[in-house]
Order: sequence, then structure tokens, then C-alpha cells
Amino acid sequence: MRAAPRDTIAAVATAIGPGGIAIVRIAGADAVRITDTIFRGTKRLSDASSHTVHHGHIVDAAGREVDEVLATVMLSPNTYTTDDVVELGCHGGAMPARRVLEVCLDAGARIARRGEFTERALLGGRLDLVQAEAVADIVAAKTPRGLEFALGQLEGGLSHRLAALRDKLLAFRAEVESMIDFSDEDIGSSTVSAIADLGRACCRAVDDLLADSAVGAAVRDGISVAIVGRPNVGKSSLLNALLRRERAIVTALPGTTRDAIEETVDLDGIPVRLIDTAGWRSSRDPAEAEGVERAKAAAAGADLVLLVIDSSTGVGAEDRAVAEHLDQSRTLVVLNKMDLASGMRGEVGRELAFAGGGGSDSSSSGLDSAATVSDVSSVRVSALRRDGISELQRAISSMVLDGRALTADPAVTNLRHMDALRRVKAGVSRAIALLAKEAPPELAAIDAAEASSALGEITGETTPDDVLRHIFARFCVGK
Repeated sequence: MRAAPRDTIAAVATAIGPGGIAIVRIAGADAVRITDTIFRGTKRLSDASSHTVHHGHIVDAAGREVDEVLATVMLSPNTYTTDDVVELGCHGGAMPARRVLEVCLDAGARIARRGEFTERALLGGRLDLVQAEAVADIVAAKTPRGLEFALGQLEGGLSHRLAALRDKLLAFRAEVESMIDFSDEDIGSSTVSAIADLGRACCRAVDDLLADSAVGAAVRDGISVAIVGRPNVGKSSLLNALLRRERAIVTALPGTTRDAIEETVDLDGIPVRLIDTAGWRSSRDPAEAEGVERAKAAAAGADLVLLVIDSSTGVGAEDRAVAEHLDQSRTLVVLNKMDLASGMRGEVGRELAFAGGGGSDSSSSGLDSAATVSDVSSVRVSALRRDGISELQRAISSMVLDGRALTADPAVTNLRHMDALRRVKAGVSRAIALLAKEAPPELAAIDAAEASSALGEITGETTPDDVLRHIFARFCVGK
């Protein structure tokens, strides 16, 4: 990883638009000196102690006052970037912050790149790459639980778990490389077995990290849930019930919904994008037919599908036709209109055949809320009366989380991290296999080294510069 830069950068650190205050951040070796040339207050900032706030005005090169500000001085190394940092709190709105930034640039600072302040924190050793990426996740958090996960990563929770894995991996790698020095001697099977056990401990640690990755990714990025079914089974009513507001138009006429309606809701800490779709049926109406095709596409691309069935009429041919297009493993059957049902019985698994696997004949009769019936998860609700909605929300969470509880433990949430961890395990597994075959230890050492390098890509120790640029490109300019 390259050395930390020393030039001075500046950017607006707050969102552009109307507001009470805006902050212009200046960071670098000359941050205080540059600000001193444009700041007029009761004392020079170069004489100020670290972490102090000073009232004054920003003036341009012609001596004209640009804005009244509060200048916060923070001296290296105890700053976000580990450089000297000055933050200028000016009046909110686009123009005051823009004018203050222009004066800073005229005085010798350069405009910061996206994420460059956080990148400097990484290069200065204040954060590792996992913590740096957590900064962006904090800004982009969609739910309180997502924010909680991101804050846990920023505080080093995941970094501690990765550090423990790194210690195990270094121990394994050291033992493998020590075999090279004794390659001319007979290395006992018990020694090789002990070294392999170290490698298997690494693999278990990786598995533990990856076990929570699906949960972490769901909390971080959210999931998409398509609501499908034949016309007039209550799909739009179900959307409104989950949103707890009247978003979709509901009428007794079938075919009211022609296009997909999308809304996002927080379900037990997971951002869920709900997609209400048109009822599936054959139609000569071009608009309705197009709506059906879009409904099929939404179901195919969704993380989870809610197949809504009218309990007052039971499973019909149109319901079976819809099910034939769905993957059973990611489908939850919603038995709606239970307020009108006279006691729907039967085994859904025998009546529905899914594209991803049909029903089973080994189920019990009856349809219990949030229960698995004939290998098909189903929930009873009345969308109109809002009955059973809490049970439906829990069933959705359970399917997304694969039955695990959603905790605040640090979890892998980043696809880049998941890929690197899989490469860690693959490298260690190859090394173990080579040891078992009594191959030259140099070959196993190469795979162990590749595993270490893959782990270093997560924390930033071995991350290529082009990957770093890609990571920080998704940050805002002032972060």
C-alpha cells in the first residue's frame, strides 16, 4: 500500500442544499497555514491549541468577507486523517459553502477526491480497510440495524475477528514454511497431521465468518420481495398492510394493478423492497399482458416471492399455474382473506408444484401460521383486517436469515470480503491436500501465502491500488 500523501486537500463535508450550517474540511500538512491566510479572528490559528474552536470570518484575496465561520483546529496525529485538519462551519446552503471552498482552493489547497479523507485515515494507519469501508456503510445505512452493523465494524468488531483469523493463518503458514528447511529429513506423520489441524482451524474460522455473511448482506443491502398471484387475491391489500399505509389502489375488480409498484419497508432491521405485481392470467389486453410479463420478471429476479392465495376460494388452476413458474426454496405462500375463509383445509404441497421442486406427500394436514406444510412455508393472514401481518413479517425474516437470530455481532456484509474469505479457505484447503499427498512443502507454502494475501486484501495490507481507488470512488467527496 502506498505512503500517505502530504499535500493539503479541501472539500465540502456536508450535503449541498438548504440547512443550518455547512462544513468545509481542510486536511494536510499545510491545513492550518492555508486557513490562517484567509481567516480573520481574535487570534491566529497557528497559535491555537489542538481541538479548539475559534470565531471569525473568511476573506478572499481582495480582503472581502465571504462568510462568518467557526474554525475548529485539530492537529496531527489525533485527527480523522492523522493530518492537521481545520473544519470551517459556515452558513448552510449551497452558495456559502461553495464560496468558502473556492477561497480555500485559491489559497493553496486542492479539491479532494471522493473518499480521500477516509483514504488518508487508512494510509495514516488510523483505520484498516474494513473500518474505512464501514464509514461508507454508515452513510448509506437503510435501517437502524444496518447502522448498528456499520458502527460495529467502524469500532473494530469485525477487524478483531479477522485479526484472530490472521493469527491462525500465520501460525499455519509458519509451520508449513518450516517444513522446507527440513525437506531432506523424514517429517513424521504426527507433525504433518498437527500442521494440517492448524489449517483446518483456519477453515473453521472462515466458515464461521461466512455463516453470517448472508445475514450481514441482507441488513446492509436489503432484499427484494415480489408479491405475486392470480388476480384479485389481495396482493395490493397485502402491500398496504405491510407498509401500514394505503399505497396501492385496491378494488373488487380483478386486473386493477397493471404495472409493478415498489416500496421499501424496514422489517425487523432488514430493508425490504416490496414489489406489488399484476395478477397472473391470460389476457388480450396489451397493457395487462405486459403487466403479467413484468410480474414474472419481478418474481424471477426477487430474493423472495410471496405467493398470495385466496383462502376463501382455495387453490385453483390459476394458482397452480403461477406456482409452476416459482422456485419453491425462495417462495412463501400467503393464505390471504382468512376472515372470509370457512376453514380452508388440505395440503398446499399436494396442490402446488413449483419449478424448483414440487410438493411432498409426507406433510400433515392443516395450515398453521408461519409453519412448513408439505415443504412449503405458509402463513395465514387477513390483509384487509391486518391480521397475521406480524407473523408474516417474522416468516419473511426467518427465511432471509435461514432461521438464525439477527444479533448485533460483527458480521461480514461486503461481497468483496466474502470473495476474499472464500479464497483464503481455498488456499488453505489446497495446502492441506498437498501435505496429505506428501508433495514438496514449497507447493503448500505457495498456497498458504496466497491465502494470507487474500486475507490482507480485506484489511488493506495487500490491497492493490486500483482496488483501493474503486472502493473509495463510492464515497462522497467530503468523506
